[in-house]
Amino acid sequence: MNDIKIGLIGLGVIGAPIAYKLYNYYDDSFFLVADEERKNKLNNQNLRVNNEIFVPNIISNKNECPLSLLIVCVKNYDLEKSISDFKNIIDDKTIILPLQNGVFSYEFFCENFKNNIVLRGYVQGPNTRIYGSSIIYSNPGTMHIGKTQTDKKDIAYKVFEILNNAGIDVVWEDNIKKMVWKKWMLNVAGNSITALTLADYSYFSRSDEIQRLCRNAMHEFLLVAQYENVDLIKKDIDDIINYYVNYRGKKKTSMLEDILHSRPTENEFLAGDLIRLAKKNGISTPMIETLYLLLKIRENQYITGD
Repeated sequence: MNDIKIGLIGLGVIGAPIAYKLYNYYDDSFFLVADEERKNKLNNQNLRVNNEIFVPNIISNKNECPLSLLIVCVKNYDLEKSISDFKNIIDDKTIILPLQNGVFSYEFFCENFKNNIVLRGYVQGPNTRIYGSSIIYSNPGTMHIGKTQTDKKDIAYKVFEILNNAGIDVVWEDNIKKMVWKKWMLNVAGNSITALTLADYSYFSRSDEIQRLCRNAMHEFLLVAQYENVDLIKKDIDDIINYYVNYRGKKKTSMLEDILHSRPTENEFLAGDLIRLAKKNGISTPMIETLYLLLKIRENQYITGD
C-alpha cells in the first residue's frame, strides 16, 4: 500500500481521535470526507482537538481522489445516506473499515460494495466530548481489527500497521468476528440498561442489580450467538461485567448520551437486529425485547413529541 491515501468519514466520538492521530502522522495523505455543505462548515469552524489546531484536508464527492483506505465512523442509521459522500472518491481497490457497533455496518458494506475488501472492526472506550468546534478526549479508545470476509489476512495486517504507525491504540484479533459479537453483546445489554437507568460506568461497581440485569440480557444474547456459530461463552459475560466494574471514571455509554441529549439512538441496529436474528432461529429473548421496547418508547417520546 505505497502512496496511501486515507479517508475518514464521521468526526464524532469514535472518529475524532482517530482522525486527529492520522492527520498528525500522515499529513497530506489523510483526508476528512464530507459533502460540500459539511465541508464548508468544517473549513469555517477553526477546529481544535485537545486545544491544538486541527486543519486536515477535506474532500467531498466532487473531488477525484481514489482512497486506499476508507474508515467509516458515522452512525449506523446514517450509513445509507453517507454513500453519496464517498462513492466518487473510492474505487474497487479501496479497503473499507467500518467501526460501528453491531454487525449491520459490516454486512451493509459487504452487500453494497461487493468488489471491495471490507474489514471487521470496532472501537472500545473513547471518552470524546465535542463542544462546537472544540474536541476533547483523554482516552481515544482502543481499536480492534482482524481478518476480512475474504480471509486476506495480509491486507488486514497492512491496515493494522498503518493505524499502529500513527500511534493509534489498535489490537490485532485472530478471531475478529467473535470480538465484534462480544462488543455487540456489551452494547445490547450495557448500553440499553444504562440508557434506561441513567447510570454511568461507575455505577456498576456498586450496584448488584444493574450487574444482574446485564447478565440476564447477555445470557439471552449468548443463545443467539451459539446458533450463529459464534463461540461466545460464559467467560465473555464475566469479562464484560469486569470491564464495566473496573472502568476508571464516570464515562457514560453512547446510548445514554443520546438519551440525555434527545438524539436518535442505535437501538434498532443493536437490540433490534439481535431480536430479529433470535426470531429467525426460534429463540426467545424476553429480557432483550423488553429493553428494546422501553428504549423505543423513550426515544419516540422526544423525537415525535408523543
